[in-house]
Amino acid sequence: MRKSKQFISMPVISLEEGRQIGTVKGLVVDPGLKRVAALIIEQKGWFNDQKFIPYSNVHSVGEDAVTIKHGTMVQKGGNLPEIISLAKNKVKISGARMVTESGTVLGEADDYYVNLASGEMIGLEFSGSFINGLFSGKAFLDINHVLTIGKDMVVCSDKSPEEAVKLDGGLQERLRSVKDSTSHLWESTLQKTRELGSNVNNSITRIKRSKKENETPKPPVKESIPRSGEQTEPLGQKPPEGQATPENKPRID
Repeated sequence: MRKSKQFISMPVISLEEGRQIGTVKGLVVDPGLKRVAALIIEQKGWFNDQKFIPYSNVHSVGEDAVTIKHGTMVQKGGNLPEIISLAKNKVKISGARMVTESGTVLGEADDYYVNLASGEMIGLEFSGSFINGLFSGKAFLDINHVLTIGKDMVVCSDKSPEEAVKLDGGLQERLRSVKDSTSHLWESTLQKTRELGSNVNNSITRIKRSKKENETPKPPVKESIPRSGEQTEPLGQKPPEGQATPENKPRID
């Protein structure tokens, strides 16, 4: 595949004649079929009629040149009414605003990718407000999520924000994955915050309980008051052997 802008200024070579017969000046897009209908050719010495090569007449698109079998594959616009009609519509994808069917603006289309064998569009490259909300750079959207290609706007499916693919120096990553990983990180942070808050609350509760226990006054120990005639003894001491106690003291009548 190749970006549409990479076609511009490529030489067009006739294989049977072995010569360059012009250069690619532009592409004619069929928005209904979502494909390149023809190449606009610039030839030296031809100033009256615009020249086209229907994409079905393209033999190959290489790294450095476009090849066709014979120079007669280049035709005047008068012989190609359908292509002339498409060319007059001037559908320009680059710079078109991209919006979902529910009204979410994705950004602005920068270019589109072309299947070199068939001329069919593979997808759009875009950048803008939606992308800047997640990361810097550009993203790719598969053509299957493009519903309508108009003169100034491209309408996409509501699944486009999730199905777009991040383009970053060859690294491709679905925006949905970025969104999911961000959500996972956020949920993990919330969970850790909840756990931390729970631990702090438990610690505070234990401290308050311990402090309350230390501040609670203990009930006073009641001292026994001896009756008249009773002799008190130190607590925890027994009378020496042989010493009379109130229980064994002999009674005097």
